[in-house]
Amino acid sequence: MKGLRQWAVWAVAWLMGAAAHGQTARPILAVGAFEGDDESLTQAVRQQVVQILSRSAHLQIADRAQLRAVLQERRLRELGLTGEPDDAPLATAQWLLVGRVSSVGGRIQIELSCHDIRTGLVLTGGVETGSGARADWEPLAQRAAERIHRRLTGKSLPVSFAIEPLPDEGVPPDFDTRDYLQHRHRASIERALQRGWMRLYPDGTFRPDEPVSGVYFQAMLQRLQARYGGTLSYTPADPSETPSCIQAIHCMAQIGKAQPRASYLHPPEWATRALSREELRAPLTRARLATLLEALMRALEPPPRPQEPTP
Repeated sequence: MKGLRQWAVWAVAWLMGAAAHGQTARPILAVGAFEGDDESLTQAVRQQVVQILSRSAHLQIADRAQLRAVLQERRLRELGLTGEPDDAPLATAQWLLVGRVSSVGGRIQIELSCHDIRTGLVLTGGVETGSGARADWEPLAQRAAERIHRRLTGKSLPVSFAIEPLPDEGVPPDFDTRDYLQHRHRASIERALQRGWMRLYPDGTFRPDEPVSGVYFQAMLQRLQARYGGTLSYTPADPSETPSCIQAIHCMAQIGKAQPRASYLHPPEWATRALSREELRAPLTRARLATLLEALMRALEPPPRPQEPTP
């Protein structure tokens, strides 16, 4: 996978940069090759990603396959074989998007990663992964494309499905409506926002009582695992499904290497201190997630012991 992506980066750089004499106002995102064990499904996912990204008012989307055809036509014109030569320069792409589509049985995982054309390196925060039922490949591809667009531009695409803030979305809104001031979990919400573990919606609201979707919670777990280690065992069957608090706690208890074992019947102490018995059985909301995050952080990052004075 790594070798193919590196080759794709330099191939697109050659295709789009060799004849470049200027740049358009919008950054150009070149869509490269997608890998997968099912060729027809992989290409269908790629096509859906290109279609969604093409709605962008902030990016210019270039399909690598189409660019090859354009360059071939240009060579033929230069040889005088097909009409008048076209001297319009090709603009240089800034980024290359490649993907991988994995399907096992009735499940599918879509991974998109964006590379810097100049260096070939993956952009910071430029990776998006989603998984679900194979039959739902189309909405999964659409959501992945919309989220990678927000990672690159900080702007949403005009799409028909609900848009939610990513846990690690890099462009927060300019203002905070503080719609959580009267909420019982207000302190935890404020700390989650201050530490960057959760984000506001683009309109500045937090929406504390809104259910957390499965795809959002999965992205949160991936962030936690990347920082603290541990294992992940949560894959939503439906991107929009909401896990229960006890299900979320069971998954979060697997983060970190030194946590004691926990089961659905016996949640860890940090969770039982954070939520009431009624809330443990309730669906996971954004406010409850903020509270569980704060409790988990305290368990994973205990305060340092005060140093004893030297005699």
